[in-house]
Amino acid sequence: MTGLYRLRRADRSVKLAVVLFLGALGFAYVFAFLMVKTWAGLTPCRVATTYARGGTVDAATLPDVSTAHTETLDLNAMSEEPHVVDTNLLIQDSHVHILMYAVVAALEALIVFGLNWRAWWRDAVIAAAFGSGVLDFSGQWLIKAGVPAFAWLTLASGWAMAAVYLVIVAGVIRELVPHAKEESQ
Repeated sequence: MTGLYRLRRADRSVKLAVVLFLGALGFAYVFAFLMVKTWAGLTPCRVATTYARGGTVDAATLPDVSTAHTETLDLNAMSEEPHVVDTNLLIQDSHVHILMYAVVAALEALIVFGLNWRAWWRDAVIAAAFGSGVLDFSGQWLIKAGVPAFAWLTLASGWAMAAVYLVIVAGVIRELVPHAKEESQ
């Protein structure tokens, strides 16, 4: 049932690094949630709108001559346009985020190796850590390809990332908090 090492018996510096990493990652996840809520939304409809294919402009519908004039702009009367991620931005986001998701999943896996979990549970948590990041952007690309029903995949994978994080935090707390039975020995 033991992993590569036992976090409980690890050097104090290893324990400190684990706790600080998980603290910083949790802090980052709070801001990631706020960013997603602000820009992409938390409903399948909003996510699908954010990543939908961009429309094309038919040159035949454009006027031959344009005119310009100046008007006073009332910012309070303007409606908020939905944030839309075009293909170039999605390529850029994919490049950065998928790499970082892999790095975070690898660091989480190093922590999981030290938890006293059954092998199948360690494997499941590690697979979920790596898979959720890949599925997040798979959903976004499927929406961009014209299948908006995959917005649920992007949302579910984001929640899966949070769940993996919380499971690991719970495992670390369980591993590092002294148990009454151990203290009496």
